[in-house]
Order: sequence, then C-alpha cells, then structure tokens
Amino acid sequence: MAQVYDKVIVDVKVKRDSIITAVQNDSNSRFLDVYLKDNGLPINLSGHEVRIYCRKPEDGGEIYNNGVITEAANGRCQFPLTDQTLAKVGYVEAQIIIYYQNVQILQTMEFKIHVVKSLFSKNAVQSSNEYGALVVLYQNLYEAYDLMTNMVQNIGVPGEIAEQLTIDTMWDAWEYLCNYVSEDLTTLLQNAINNNSVDGVVQRLGNTADIGGTATAGTVMGKLNALTDFNWNYQMVQRVKSSAVTTIPAPVASGTQGTANFGIEFDTPVPLDYIKINILSVPSGYSDRSGITGNIRLTYYDNTTQVISLVYSNWNYTYYLYLGAVFGFAYHMYGSSALSGALITASVPNFKTAYIKKVEALNWYHRNAITDPPITGTCNVRVDVYYNEMTKVRG
Repeated sequence: MAQVYDKVIVDVKVKRDSIITAVQNDSNSRFLDVYLKDNGLPINLSGHEVRIYCRKPEDGGEIYNNGVITEAANGRCQFPLTDQTLAKVGYVEAQIIIYYQNVQILQTMEFKIHVVKSLFSKNAVQSSNEYGALVVLYQNLYEAYDLMTNMVQNIGVPGEIAEQLTIDTMWDAWEYLCNYVSEDLTTLLQNAINNNSVDGVVQRLGNTADIGGTATAGTVMGKLNALTDFNWNYQMVQRVKSSAVTTIPAPVASGTQGTANFGIEFDTPVPLDYIKINILSVPSGYSDRSGITGNIRLTYYDNTTQVISLVYSNWNYTYYLYLGAVFGFAYHMYGSSALSGALITASVPNFKTAYIKKVEALNWYHRNAITDPPITGTCNVRVDVYYNEMTKVRG
C-alpha cells in the first residue's frame, strides 16, 4: 500500500512558517514524520507519549489522536493524517502535545496543514470530530475498571468478623495475622500448657521402662526399648597401637650419641594400660654396659604434659612403663629380664593422668662405656601403646 511521509521539524520554541500540503480525502496514506526539537536539539521522548490536536477549517470539527514514537532519543515520532483530518478543504491548525504518565507537560507551537481540494469526490467523507486518543484512554479506563472488579471479586469484601475487628484492607488483615502469630498464639500455647492439655503427648512418650513397642503400637520409649533390646553386655578389651619403626643411628665414637624421636598420637584420649619400648634389633660391638636410654613425654587429655626420664638399660631389657590404671596412682618402669624389680617409681597426682592423647619417645640414644670400643650398626625400635576400650558384645 502506497504511503507518503512528510518530514516535519517542529521546534517547541520557534513558530513554524512553512506549510504542510495534503490532498482532501486521502485515506491511511499520508503521515507526518515529526522531529521534535528544543532550540535545535532533539527532545528525548523516552518514557513519554505524544498526541496531535487539530482544528479543521470552517468549524469542521476537532481531531485528537495518538502518535507513535519511533526514535525516542532523537525526538522522532509519527502521526497519521486520517480521513477526518483531511475531510475539509482549507488550512488545518495543528499542535503536538507531549505527555508523561498521562500528564500534559509540553506543547509545540501551532503549525498548519493545507488540505487541497480533491477533484474526485464521489465518496467524499462527511466531516466530523475525531477523538482517537480519547477512545484509547477510555478503553484503558474500562480495562482498569474491569481488572479492579475482578480483584474485588477474587479478594472479597470484609465480612462480619472483619467489620467487628475493624479490618478494612488486605494489609489490615495481614497485620492482624502477624500480631496474632507473634502474641496471641504464644498466649494460647502457654494457656494450653497451664491447662495440662499436653497430657496426651506425655502419655505417647511413655516411661523409660516401657516394653512391648511395635511399629503400630506402644509408646515412644517402648518402641526405642524394643529396637535396642538385644541383650548386649559391655566388657573391657585391651587394644594396642604401634608407632612406625624408627632407627637410632650408631655412635660415631665411644661415648658419643646418635639420637632419634618417635611416638603415637590418638584422635580421642584413651585409658592407658602400659607403654612398651620394643627393641626390634640391636647393633654389634656392644658390651654388657651398653644399651639405650631416653625420655618419655606423655600428653594427657587436658593438654598437660609430663616427662619421664628413663635410666640406663642393658640391651637385654625391654622397657615397660605402667600407669595408675594397673598399679594404682603411680607409674612403674620395668625391664623384661627383671619384672620383679622396679627401675622407676614415682607418684602421679590423680587418676586422670591415665587418659592419654599422645606418647612421645624423645632423644633416645645408644649408651656404652667410654672405655669400650664404639658400637657399630644401628638399633631399630618401636613404641607400642596398650590401652583399654569398652566394647559392647552380645550376652
């Protein structure tokens, strides 16, 4: 379909002298392509609406129609010259109005459209008023009214209880509910407790001695007792945890030392039974006066520590360190060749010292008399920690 666009520059501060020309009775074919300016600068139409108001010659009526914004940043918009705009021959007075949120904010200077008589007037249009913009506005109002009607029907209106509580709006209702939950419900729960209305809950929980609980019957305690009633017994079992094998270097010369550290750490403190310094291999070249010695550092469950210095031992001995769990509130050091004779005896303050987090063998080294020839080779040792653990077994 043939369409003609007349480019029109309209400055809101300058009266336009040039006249736009159109032919009478043209239908949906002529458009005004308008560039709105302010002192020559484009008017940004973002978020705005534009409408055109026309007054036809010889009191032929009024035109009030919406326009279309095509380039908002450049102030560009278009308006159709409708049948009614071009119905009367003569000069049509026109003015563009800018709206923001349906509020008129700016009008242009008046400009004119010259409607030239058409020679072909068999189907001449009868001139009348045209209010396209008002029709759209009324349509929007009708749709808004219809939407509000549906909202009222869906939300409803205040009933008898709401009227008694002076609840007029939805927000009044929400505020009342929030206050009820935060205050009234607390009061109701307290009243329920005061009125012994929780007796049913207590009866369902039952007592610790209840029996006969099944999937569908019995109290909660009865069900728990049924699940755990397997005739379990508890007994103390001795466990052992060993360190990695550590090599004590050989002395370089008589009277010198080659030292090593080794030990064990527990995730959870254990009730210690005894510690064994296990000599796995001995070097050659030692005499009866040769052996190993060092310190034992115990870290208890409360992170306190205690260091026990061990006396000289012949290679024929294996060290056993017993704590209070076996011999009362004292620890004892024995060699394997003389279990009846205590090499170390000392008191410990209380029984808690038997609960151990860490056992460390520190600065262990070879010992030999200065007059003896040097010890050759190395010595392999390991610390074994024996502790007690409560274990559940079937009776």
